[in-house]
Amino acid sequence: VERRFQAAVGLSPKVLCRIERLQHALALLQGPRAVEGAEWALAAGYYDQAHQVREFRALAGLTPGAYARERAQAEVGFVQSPDAAGA
Repeated sequence: VERRFQAAVGLSPKVLCRIERLQHALALLQGPRAVEGAEWALAAGYYDQAHQVREFRALAGLTPGAYARERAQAEVGFVQSPDAAGA
């Protein structure tokens, strides 16, 4: 069954579950009541916060904290001072 699944989907069932859990964790960050830390890890289906950090780094290449910082910077964008525009 696992070989057929991988042939059809292109990923093993375990890898697909890991990706889905990461996507669920990211969706929780954008929900109406954002959760953080160990509460976030447990709500996303991880055993504990360390498990979440290891999985996040393995799949996304970043720790959850680094991801959150990059996301915050992307939302702010580039802000130029009006004083600097005329200089």
